[in-house]
Amino acid sequence: MVFPTGSHHPLHKQVAKVVRARGLLQPGQKVLVAVSGGPDSVALLSILHALAPAWGFSLTVVHCNYGLRGDESAGDALFVTALCRRLDIPCLVKPLSAGRRGAGVSSSLQARARESRYRLFRELAGELGVERVALGHNADDQAETVLLRMLRGAGLRGLAGMPHIRERLFVRPLLSISRQEILSYLEAVGLPYRTDSSNAKSIYLRNRVRHELLPVIQSLAPAAIRMLARQADILRDDDRLLDSVAARRLARIIRTRDSTTLMLDRAALLEQPAALQRRMLRQALQALSPSSSTPRSDLLMSLLASLASPRSGGAWKVGAVTVACEQHQLRLTTAAPPCRGAGAASGSECRTSGPSSDMLTISSLPSTASWPLTGELIRIRTVTCERGQVLLRKKSPAVALFDAEQLSLPLKIRTWRQGDWFCPTGMNGRRKKLQDYFTDAKLGRSMRERMPLVLSRDGIAWIVGLRPDARFAATTSTTRFIVARVRQPTRRKGAF
Repeated sequence: MVFPTGSHHPLHKQVAKVVRARGLLQPGQKVLVAVSGGPDSVALLSILHALAPAWGFSLTVVHCNYGLRGDESAGDALFVTALCRRLDIPCLVKPLSAGRRGAGVSSSLQARARESRYRLFRELAGELGVERVALGHNADDQAETVLLRMLRGAGLRGLAGMPHIRERLFVRPLLSISRQEILSYLEAVGLPYRTDSSNAKSIYLRNRVRHELLPVIQSLAPAAIRMLARQADILRDDDRLLDSVAARRLARIIRTRDSTTLMLDRAALLEQPAALQRRMLRQALQALSPSSSTPRSDLLMSLLASLASPRSGGAWKVGAVTVACEQHQLRLTTAAPPCRGAGAASGSECRTSGPSSDMLTISSLPSTASWPLTGELIRIRTVTCERGQVLLRKKSPAVALFDAEQLSLPLKIRTWRQGDWFCPTGMNGRRKKLQDYFTDAKLGRSMRERMPLVLSRDGIAWIVGLRPDARFAATTSTTRFIVARVRQPTRRKGAF
């Protein structure tokens, strides 16, 4: 097949070279171009429009309007519409909502907006018969993404940044082009663009990386953006190789499988190098629940540490998958648990999807548990005496400090049951029924039924995100500390 170049500006040739070398686009394809009105997407549209006659592209533009910035958002939509009219390109302006936060839903407004945007792109691609969706991410965006993930302790896959092509649908033709090159191009060809005021707000971590951290790094290493992009490419190749090795080894240790369950050889899994254990477990989880988000590396590491214990009988919930540790094997299943107990035997209703069917077990520390009813991550670990004393002075409902002499493993995490009681801190050891506590805290039934409780020796040690039990709580005289944190707990009015 002959690949045309179709170029007048040097950047046209540069982008055409990337597109050709990486197989991002093929001549004659239908391409949906996401255009926000900002410099990156305007440059992308202009370049693809210039290449279209030679490549035979059929272009359609989509603009997402969340309406979050009032008149500014409306102005963006008008600008994109006018630009498309000038270029004689069909334009779709789609109103979108970032949605509300809920169980299993991203807490960040930006993340929710991104999820709804990509969902729309997939739907439009199907409706319009589009073969590619072109996105305007550039090399600076890639560098920022790598740095953000580095700060969050990402593994190899996270540090590989954004791929040039994803899901055989989304392509990023400008990913090796710097922001400065894009701005210079727009100035040279005389194209205006819109500026998003939210990009200057320091409340977003990405903006702080962009405006504060990256300039410092560039002052030390002027080629930092190019080098970070190169590093991402190298790590992505390594990541793909390790994934292929992990997939082959996973296939060897599968004992049985059906549509809902995978049985793995536990010893064979634990014999693998740690880097492959994580990948094999991740692949097994995604094989059963492909629509779930990728499990976090720290959660996988914590789960594997628990599996390395000689004990069996523990069970963990990872998204839609239950992981049960048996003596010689590991059972991963999305099937509902069987009915147990006298209630089931006497013919009462078997609840397989209600809150009471969810229980997690933590048999070793450190550990991270993903609570499926709210999407919260509960991290529990030991800390030094010095760190514990510091945390005691920094009260936070998201953090609970326990005396390691009082809190004993295994810990269980479950929802509340009728008759539950605890001894709230600050009440001089007096008992209080959870039902009364929830009523006083003005918590509705739906929230009560989803709220996780951490138990030790069958006693409630922590109403997660609300209040610990005085029997287990650390004090100034504690010498061995255990700290539990909940990531982004739901704000519960009247809890304190």
